[in-house]
Amino acid sequence: MRTFVREGAAYVARLEAPERAVLLDVVDDVVALVGARAAHRTHGSGPDDPLAAVQMATLPLPAPTDPALLRLLPPASPDPEVAAEFRRLTEVDLRRSKSDQLLRLRACVDAAGPDLVVVPSEAPRIAAALTDVRLVTSERLGLRSDAEADALYRLVLGDEDGEGDVSVHGEGLDEEREQAHRLLGTVYVILSVLQESLVGLMLAGLPDDDADDEADDGADPDADGDARDTPGATGATEPPTTPR
Repeated sequence: MRTFVREGAAYVARLEAPERAVLLDVVDDVVALVGARAAHRTHGSGPDDPLAAVQMATLPLPAPTDPALLRLLPPASPDPEVAAEFRRLTEVDLRRSKSDQLLRLRACVDAAGPDLVVVPSEAPRIAAALTDVRLVTSERLGLRSDAEADALYRLVLGDEDGEGDVSVHGEGLDEEREQAHRLLGTVYVILSVLQESLVGLMLAGLPDDDADDEADDGADPDADGDARDTPGATGATEPPTTPR
């Protein structure tokens, strides 16, 4: 894998075929996770039953019971009533937005052969989708601190000095669980590296406000005054004198 770099007018990363395949599987899982929530909400209503759809939209919507989905759709307020009302009003659109972003990410990964190409106009959506998949993966791994994330990086990158049979929590793992843990950890590291490198390029492409401020600070403060004192330099023009 190669992280995102700027190539011409696009951001380009490189994925090997096995990396692309496992990323597609994980993205599909998150799409299904978000979509299942949407299907539960709209069950029993459809385009031929608009009244049922309106009635469904007025019903309270409980918080997700899956901790991973709750990371994507967290409560908006510590007040249960405010959080429930906000969820009822916004979650359908939020799910739709997240699903669209995830499907766009999936299309980009699926088209990678091996280059994963993202144009700047699509970069915010791709970065948001990478963040969502990363959050779900983090929850599945049980990561709760930076120290645990650092331990996972060392485990995946082979810096554990032969202690590859333990989880990031220090728990002993059998061979099958250790392989699954390492595979999911590898996915988490790939997602992290892709997301962080893409966001870094996006930030690097923003206008440099400091440079603009320095340019303003370097301007001659008397320039405007000189211009006002100079005939014809105010931007207003005298009507031309026509010879008679």
